[in-house]
Amino acid sequence: MKVTNVALSLLVTVKPEDLDSHSAAASAVVGKELAKQVARYEKEHRLGYYPALDFFQQSPDGVETDLLDAVDNLAWLATRLVREEVRRRLRPIFASLRIDTMQNLVYTMPKVRPGKLSTLDKLAEHFTANKVRLELTARILNQDDAEKDLKRYSSHLVHRWLNEHFEAVEVTSCRQQN
Repeated sequence: MKVTNVALSLLVTVKPEDLDSHSAAASAVVGKELAKQVARYEKEHRLGYYPALDFFQQSPDGVETDLLDAVDNLAWLATRLVREEVRRRLRPIFASLRIDTMQNLVYTMPKVRPGKLSTLDKLAEHFTANKVRLELTARILNQDDAEKDLKRYSSHLVHRWLNEHFEAVEVTSCRQQN
């Protein structure tokens, strides 16, 4: 029997109804309002880009403090839901599973630029706080000791066991480790 470690990078999107059922604020409403305020701030200050959320957390003069608190709570909740569901669904599948890092994409720089088509909608989608990036290390027991494509196999397992529990699951990277 051969033991192989596989490092996986995932981008998981939590279903809005799952997020909203555990929160006092609707994630889409918070995302839209935050997008409006960030877009207004960018326009007033002629930045040419939309700052990351921590810019407003350090100097909240452009965005309502209650809105920042709401998006923080939603981001924390989404990350917790992803962590629990990934552990529950994937732990029985792999010999061992370790979550190395997790980050809610709401804290990253928006990939949206001012003046582009559908800017406000894309900005609202970014600030909805339902996308989580995570890095996993999984150990696979290869019982038949035959060489097979373990990267494709582990990606398949992740999709098979997580897809129905999230709005979207994307394996962005998968590499075999020694």
